[in-house]
Amino acid sequence: MEGKYCYLKKSNEFHVTPKSNLDLYDKLPPGTYTVNYNSCRSEYYLEIIDDFVLKGKIYGDVPKTSDRILRTFMERRRSTGVLLVGEKGSGKTLLAQYMAIVAAKDHDIPTIVVNQPWHGDEFNLFIQSISQPAIIFFDEFEKVYKDDGEGQQEHMLTLFDGVYSSQKLFLLTCNDKNQLNDHLMNRPGRIYYLLEYGGLEPAFITEYCQDNLLQQEHIPTVCAISALFSSFNFDMLKAMVEDMNRYGESPAEVLKYLNVRPDVARREHYAVKLILGDKPASDSQNTWSGNPLKEVISIYNTVKETGNYKNHYFSPAHMQHLNTKTRVLQFKNGAGDVLVLTPVNVERFSVNYDTLPLLNDAVVNAETSDGGCTDNEEKKYEAMSMYTMY
Repeated sequence: MEGKYCYLKKSNEFHVTPKSNLDLYDKLPPGTYTVNYNSCRSEYYLEIIDDFVLKGKIYGDVPKTSDRILRTFMERRRSTGVLLVGEKGSGKTLLAQYMAIVAAKDHDIPTIVVNQPWHGDEFNLFIQSISQPAIIFFDEFEKVYKDDGEGQQEHMLTLFDGVYSSQKLFLLTCNDKNQLNDHLMNRPGRIYYLLEYGGLEPAFITEYCQDNLLQQEHIPTVCAISALFSSFNFDMLKAMVEDMNRYGESPAEVLKYLNVRPDVARREHYAVKLILGDKPASDSQNTWSGNPLKEVISIYNTVKETGNYKNHYFSPAHMQHLNTKTRVLQFKNGAGDVLVLTPVNVERFSVNYDTLPLLNDAVVNAETSDGGCTDNEEKKYEAMSMYTMY
């Protein structure tokens, strides 16, 4: 038995332990770990978990953004905080995982995942005891550390302040910025970078569609439709492309079925231009108020021969053009009537069109229906409603 055991000194105590249990490292090997706590020993420890694995092609500017953050972190030689904000599927977790993979591969930097609301001096000292550069990853930070009066987020401010000498990249993802402590915002000393994900960029959408969409002619349509969302995420794009490929349909057709709905909710006031045949309609109503992307539009004009009013109906599925800069919309229904709506106030859609410069004058090739050709106006309205994308 001699030689198989040794004495492990811990504080004023000596413990007999098999030598095979001792595996000492000067540095934490590159890999992925999570933080746990041993209540019996009153100490934090790290447990090895599976490394992040990304399958398939990486789209968009993920590599570029990752390189920038890691370069900044390595050159600052102190703790650096990065906050990634956006809905699920917007790409923030993809960036975080990509960064962890690159950091381990190129710089031997480990990633430590914090998925419980550990905090306090003991936790801070534990993180400080990891003297080498490391990524400390807080996924869905506002859900793990709730800002609910118990001060869980506020307890973390000291750690993020970088008062400890060790070099850490504090990487936080967040779905709802409104649930973050105010003291995290506008404080580069704590959170150096803030990246907000409002949805996929046109370049990302185009590149993905070029690789995966069978009917390439629909790519401009997919890009234009993405402008109708405040946050068009990867799950939406993937589902659209998958269903378009499966059924050989246009984007407008698959949106009738998918759980994907534009979230433009604000009513606006529009100047109306109604074209019947090849000529502007005389004595038509001048303005219309509502949400043209969620409502059936009814526009009337006066028939000269009878002096009676005649209604013309348009649904969101009849939209042909959307100018993402001027927000002018053009519709053409099944009867061949054309409607042009021009915003006349400063209210905007919930979409930030400034981020979509590539989509000016994009054409939405929505299918027209026969619903606008019925003689009975009441039935026409009902039929048109069946063809909305909502």
